[in-house]
Amino acid sequence: MQMIGLKSNKVRDVYLWFKKGIKAVSDERECTAVADEVFLRVLNMPRDQRVLKADERLSETNLVRLIKAQKRLNNHEPVQYVTGVAAFRGLLFRVRPGVLIPRQETEGLVDLVIRMTDEDRERPQYTHSFLDIGTGSGCIAISLKAALPDHPVSACDYDDMILELAGSNAADNNTSVDFFRCNIFMRDGSGLKNRLWDYIVSNPPYVRESEKSGMSPQVLDHEPGYALFVPDDDPLVFYRELAGAGTHLLRPGGRMFLEINEALSEECEQLFVSEGFVDVLIHKDIHGKDRYLSARFGSYSS
Repeated sequence: MQMIGLKSNKVRDVYLWFKKGIKAVSDERECTAVADEVFLRVLNMPRDQRVLKADERLSETNLVRLIKAQKRLNNHEPVQYVTGVAAFRGLLFRVRPGVLIPRQETEGLVDLVIRMTDEDRERPQYTHSFLDIGTGSGCIAISLKAALPDHPVSACDYDDMILELAGSNAADNNTSVDFFRCNIFMRDGSGLKNRLWDYIVSNPPYVRESEKSGMSPQVLDHEPGYALFVPDDDPLVFYRELAGAGTHLLRPGGRMFLEINEALSEECEQLFVSEGFVDVLIHKDIHGKDRYLSARFGSYSS
């Protein structure tokens, strides 16, 4: 097996060869992070162990695994798809092509939900039940259940294969989430009918087609477009359906939490006000951008 530029199969030399060979990543810091992640997930070798075992030799099997990983990275495939896992709020989630990779901004959405729902804990009529619409990998629902284990969490998506992956992630993280199939564009018979929740959370598609030009090939060529993009002429299509769903899925005084496009925060706010929601607020993410919306539907029942 010929590996051009590789001095030896010692861990130190292989790591340097692997990192140098990642041509699809130009930023040095990001390249180091990607190489560290691959060695951790593919070889089960965290950074401290890699340093301690610098003079140990890797087997041919592991060298082949690294070659394959490097080729996939150089095809602009996200490192999370290459390793098969993504970290989110201290938990690990299985991911694969066709399922959106959990993002740091969405961690902020979960943080916001936990922080704001804490205000309602003294209301005895609340069961503090949560519904995550469009769950994908299950990262939102599972993270909520891990943080609030005493409260029921449900999650839905339209695809059975996605739900199967989310269920596996719940089991891997020792959480119990009620997953079911739904489609907010076809509410009748979707699994949502005749059910009520205290809180609804969602990270729907919100990137406009015209914004693709500023995105990386890792996203454009590999992540599922259906989970990311909306048409320029109707960018609030999912928010309109979610607002409508919230009016009959939320208990009186229940809240909805959404991740949003920072360029459309005013439009999102106006939409929810027009649907009868109150206390409609826009919240910023860690970068200072308008990233989240919270809204309450109606008044608390007595």
